[in-house]
Amino acid sequence: MKRILLIISLVACFAIASNAQNQPFRLGFKMGPSIDWASAGSTVVENHGAKLGFGAGFVVDYHFNDYFAVTSGLNFNYLRMGYRFIDSRGVEDFLEDALVMVDRRVRTTYFEVPLMARADVKIVDSWKAYVEAGVGLGVNNSDKAKDEYSFCWIDYADESYVDYSYQYRILQASMNFALGAEYEINPKLSLFAQLSFCHSFSNAFTHLMQKQTGSIARQNFIGLEIGFMH
Repeated sequence: MKRILLIISLVACFAIASNAQNQPFRLGFKMGPSIDWASAGSTVVENHGAKLGFGAGFVVDYHFNDYFAVTSGLNFNYLRMGYRFIDSRGVEDFLEDALVMVDRRVRTTYFEVPLMARADVKIVDSWKAYVEAGVGLGVNNSDKAKDEYSFCWIDYADESYVDYSYQYRILQASMNFALGAEYEINPKLSLFAQLSFCHSFSNAFTHLMQKQTGSIARQNFIGLEIGFMH
């Protein structure tokens, strides 16, 4: 299912680009670092610091005129987050599970198809500023994490990142915003830089994980991206 959605998105992006000989269609590429963190719906789950991640993606623009456009494409996001939650864990030398505070470091990769409205403002000569706002639908590709917790005199920690995909939902919906500037080298090539913000409004936890922790978790990041449009 994940591979099918990825292939469909890629084909759609390149099909649009190949059929567009001139404006108003443009195709581009972007990449850059991000600052990632988790948020929750209650105090049961708490953020455990921001982490450095990475993002890249293809961009497709359709311009209605010099001032308004619709932007889509395909984003790849590699997110790193840390948070704490109370969970029932089996502890060595104990027959029953114990409620412990778990420190989790997460590495999530997912593909997202955004749909954004864009407004352009010309500054001087070949420079213009723009703002984008919209939504995105993402498909989780993997969710790996390292857990640490203590109970009495026992300390436990995962030796390496473990696949916890069964505890996270496959589909993620988000609100996306971007503020950037674009420089036109020539009518067919432009460079841009933008500050983007993504806030997931869907719960990352599965129903079982939400029941165990008593809370929900959301993915967030701020990214600094550079790229080009053709």
